[in-house]
Amino acid sequence: MTLEKPWGSEDDWLATERFVMGKFLVREGERTSLHLHEGQSHFWFVESGNGELLLEEEKFLIGPGDSIYIDVGELHRLSAMVGDMDVFTVTAGLIDPADVVRFEDDYGRTNEGID
Repeated sequence: MTLEKPWGSEDDWLATERFVMGKFLVREGERTSLHLHEGQSHFWFVESGNGELLLEEEKFLIGPGDSIYIDVGELHRLSAMVGDMDVFTVTAGLIDPADVVRFEDDYGRTNEGID
């Protein structure tokens, strides 16, 4: 199932109460909210596109072939800078769409997690 986001889209291929595997796309020039999850960790593998990952207080340039681990409670944001970014993702922990704490958002979304 594809879920449209203001910055791109998410596709979940396999989902259980404690595990989700899928892929997301961040369109060139867009970025996710600056946020964290209180009950979920992520493992990402970049398939295409180049961008910047803000993880806690550090910035990293990332591109195809890079892999990233984001632990529970770590502040993060992904920005697509050159080309659309396709990222394979595995999320583990308490899978709850409302488990997002937003600190900044370019699209006026609230901290409700589902919008």
